[in-house]
Amino acid sequence: MRAYFVKEQRRSQRFQLTMPLTLVRGSRGEINQIAETRNVSSTGVYFVAAEPIEPGSLLEFVITLPDELSIAGPVRLLCKGKVTRVEQQEETLIGVAATIERYEFLRENMN
Repeated sequence: MRAYFVKEQRRSQRFQLTMPLTLVRGSRGEINQIAETRNVSSTGVYFVAAEPIEPGSLLEFVITLPDELSIAGPVRLLCKGKVTRVEQQEETLIGVAATIERYEFLRENMN
């Protein structure tokens, strides 16, 4: 009997981090849904949310990095990406994998 191992083909290292993630929509940045990350890399994120999101959807979301990851206090990143996978997690949560195609740091006085 032969065993075959598939090497993971990720482009960047993933970090198991639980952080607040806010899905936004519209040009004025209205909050669409509050979610929570499970892991993050420089090119993608996996998060859990209460409401389903359509695979292939374009996303705009804000990830708030905690104080422990920055000497300047909480840092917020505005990210743009695309949903690549959606799966049922627990009874009330949906797991969402998405790319991070662009991001920018938000200034403290921005919403």
